[in-house]
Amino acid sequence: MLRRRVVQMLVLLIVAGLLLPSSGRPAAASTAALPGAQTAPLDPAELAAWLEPLIEEQMAAAHIPGAVFLLVQDGQIAYARAFGLADLAQQTPVDVEASLWRVMSLSKPVTAVALMQLAEQGKLDLHADANTYLRSYRLPEAFGQPITADQLLTHSAGLDWDLDDIGTAAATPAELVGNARFLTDHPPARVFPPGQQTLYSNAAFDIAGQMVEDVSGIPFAEYVDRNIFQPLGMTRSSFVQPPPQPAGLVTGYEFDGERHQPVPLPLWQDPPSRSLTATAPDMARFMQALLGDGSLILSADAVATLLDTHFTYREGTPGVAYGWDVVTRPGVAAVWKDGGGAGALSRIVLLPEEGIGFFLAYNLDDGFGLGNAVMAEFLERRFPVAPHLAPPPAGAAERGQALAGVYRLTDYSRHTIAKLLRLPWPDYPQVTARGDGRLLVQFGPDAATNHELVEIAPHYYRTSDGKADYVFWEDEPGRPAGFAVGAWVTEKVAWYDSGQAHMLMLVAFAAIFLASAVAGTVIGLRHPPASRLARRSLWLLTATAALNFTFLVTFFLVLQWVVSGAANVDFNIGMPTWMAALVALPLLTTALTVGLLAAGLLGWRRHTWSGRGLALYGLVTAVSLLFIPWLNYWNLLGFRW
Repeated sequence: MLRRRVVQMLVLLIVAGLLLPSSGRPAAASTAALPGAQTAPLDPAELAAWLEPLIEEQMAAAHIPGAVFLLVQDGQIAYARAFGLADLAQQTPVDVEASLWRVMSLSKPVTAVALMQLAEQGKLDLHADANTYLRSYRLPEAFGQPITADQLLTHSAGLDWDLDDIGTAAATPAELVGNARFLTDHPPARVFPPGQQTLYSNAAFDIAGQMVEDVSGIPFAEYVDRNIFQPLGMTRSSFVQPPPQPAGLVTGYEFDGERHQPVPLPLWQDPPSRSLTATAPDMARFMQALLGDGSLILSADAVATLLDTHFTYREGTPGVAYGWDVVTRPGVAAVWKDGGGAGALSRIVLLPEEGIGFFLAYNLDDGFGLGNAVMAEFLERRFPVAPHLAPPPAGAAERGQALAGVYRLTDYSRHTIAKLLRLPWPDYPQVTARGDGRLLVQFGPDAATNHELVEIAPHYYRTSDGKADYVFWEDEPGRPAGFAVGAWVTEKVAWYDSGQAHMLMLVAFAAIFLASAVAGTVIGLRHPPASRLARRSLWLLTATAALNFTFLVTFFLVLQWVVSGAANVDFNIGMPTWMAALVALPLLTTALTVGLLAAGLLGWRRHTWSGRGLALYGLVTAVSLLFIPWLNYWNLLGFRW
């Protein structure tokens, strides 16, 4: 569930994403390829000259124990190199051929190929209601619109962010319940109308995998093995958990600042989205199939459809293919996909027009620092660009003013307690309008993370270096609602919904509840009210305030403990009993608050309070009532995970 070091990682991930080339189909010609852009075959020796020092430098800086890099070109492995150790305790070196990697979300492109195979065979329609083909699980109805396979494969089905969900893994193989049962027991929430926007979702590909199983009549892992892995000769690849051929399995690690800690291999309840293990040569075979005509697994037309853009916020700007993010730079079109988590990160980049692709994997989560550095340098060297940006058009300054404000990533849960991970997020990115019509986007206090934007068309901007496109959009009333750049999507934040505002609310609630609990205790012991009803009401108020304060402080400390990475709790297995008990506390205080209100009304009718006493009692009761919607906003009322 819980991402480590959320505050630092938020800025790292956004900035790293923006350092990559923009995603989508080629945009309007305001950026040109430099004469040095390469179209000749890539020279492995030239690649090694800059790549190997870069990887070694990044590995040392991030304390990454081991890595592998493999590049294919024109149907052959042109370069492959292992770095460091696959297991620190055994001092086992990484081996290009033998090391078995947990590639996590690189499972998704394989699942997309499986679904595309069935579509090519006429067994399903990618644009029809997915429930037409689902037998073991049914998508819930919402928004009066069905969800299609096309939307599942582009993360545009409107399903909630679920990468922080609790209880998505099993402690032992015997506790694996199967994908269909998991989807039924943990149904993904529909939070947006389908086709409206992208929001990364494991469940989308789990449902796609279930479609494969239900339509084919073959268990998903067996179908993929029979129809993708065997034809391609991917003999070490499998979605089965634990891996049926575990020899050479690379150990994943975390680094706590002093030492490396091994991360156990997770047993995911939802295999189609993230349970794939594979060797580098097997991933090379998969890349070669998609870079060639795909004849062993798909037709050439189906491969082209698979890698084409199927969702974009603006025609000619960043988009999503089936299971891939689409990257464009002048003179090159490419797709890429990451896999990350559980002490393992991986990335594939494909340049279909060049016949080139590379696979990178390593065994420590560095927030994709190494992956981003390699990809950015690779594309910059092969396809350097020079910006040719015209001055902002007329009216740009006025339009830019409307876009100014605070934005945040949409990558957070809306319907589970994991939404709390958003609470410590800093109020970035911030968009500022300049007088000349340009926009300044800040991703943190460091000026080095700033992006200057030049308007190309209304709500469509390009960075001054010509490498990234921003698309802004409005809600139905015509107010700025968010922007997308590369793989990142944001939403505009109202002042009262900012992280700072919510932290101020938390502090205010805690201070009022503490003061009320202390004052109620002192008054009850030293100056108790004369009437029995007033005394009982006072103690009810004191207990409610004390419990609310205890919950706020305890939960905030637990949140900081978890976010810091100090908590040795595997939320993937499930919610710890002690934390579930803590989450039950707001249900109790909510019931007590209702009692507070009833006792206050009764005391007012019986005139048991003095004017001052009634005012103070009413104030605390009002604050307690306001606390209830705040708890509900953060999904803290009930067991919501």
